Amino acid sequence: MRKAVTAGRRADLIHNAAASDAPALTAHFVSLPWVREVVAHGDTKATVITHQGLRLDLRVVPPSSYGNLLQHFTGSKEHNVALREEAQRHGLSVSEYGVTVIETGEVKSFRSEEELYAFLGYAFIPPELRENAGELEAAREGRLPELVRLDDLAGEMHCHSTWSADGKASIEEMARAARARGYRYLCLTDHSHYLRNGRLQAQWEEIESVNARLKPFRVLRGIEANIRASGELDVSDDELSQLDWVVASLHTSFDRSPTERVLGAIDNPHVDCIGHLTGRRLSRRAGAEVDIERIVTRAAASGTALELNSQPDRLDLRDAQARLAGEAGVLIPVTTDAHSTAALAYAELGIGQARRAWLTKQQVLNTRPWREIERLRR
Repeated sequence: MRKAVTAGRRADLIHNAAASDAPALTAHFVSLPWVREVVAHGDTKATVITHQGLRLDLRVVPPSSYGNLLQHFTGSKEHNVALREEAQRHGLSVSEYGVTVIETGEVKSFRSEEELYAFLGYAFIPPELRENAGELEAAREGRLPELVRLDDLAGEMHCHSTWSADGKASIEEMARAARARGYRYLCLTDHSHYLRNGRLQAQWEEIESVNARLKPFRVLRGIEANIRASGELDVSDDELSQLDWVVASLHTSFDRSPTERVLGAIDNPHVDCIGHLTGRRLSRRAGAEVDIERIVTRAAASGTALELNSQPDRLDLRDAQARLAGEAGVLIPVTTDAHSTAALAYAELGIGQARRAWLTKQQVLNTRPWREIERLRR
């Protein structure tokens, strides 16, 4: 069974399933203890509302048609419309139940999406790419990228500890959690305004102590510097030059020349990466309106990375912005901006966003070992 989150459809979630006894499955579905209300119940379809208010649809087909059903409800409406229109030009009619050969009326069904796409003349299109953004042509011509995967990540490049007031875990706790995920390094990038008056140098001493206990795992000396409203960074060049990794981010004054401020940070030779480019917080603020093309052009020319922040209320870069940056040759670290050990798991959301952006392993910076990243730094 696969769950498909829907946008603009009747249900909050559509559950697709294959079963030899569809009525038994729908009957079991509507009787589950978390069901508050049964909206509709048939032999192959059922709709319920949960105690949490979610509206769920269940669609059941024979195993031989599961690929047809799964493809129909996975991806955007625009993708499916384009797929159907192209199929019609070849004498085929596509639905969630099968592919009908219009001339003969023969219906062909498929157990898997891979089989369905192959019959229609395409390489398998990953669900994240099904947006009618060139993926059908690429799949027909064998040009689809091999998308980055979660297990490609080698390290975390933006996270916080208790040295930031909003951090929930010590440096060692963050490092051990990252190591437990299979990472080989962690860039500690606490907020710069909490590292003044000698605290930055004191943090370096703690990092050195942690590294001695955890080697060969490595904690890198980093920082998240603020890009002030004036366009200046709030950390001196002398201190920035002593760091392994510098992230510069907008945190305030999003309406005051954000593009020029970001470009100024990119021009600073000590800045390695721009964090959460627009500063958006989903459902809270739209973020800065930036000229993404100018920023991507400058970042590509200078070798500055643009972060894809995996925080669930950020996902910043947007997928279209990340795709533009990747195509321009900008390296994109997928980071969590974690303020706790548990938040390191947000990487899965960021990788999902990266896949929507057509990014490959080579385009994602932190799929590399640290020694290779060091060579790439300006």
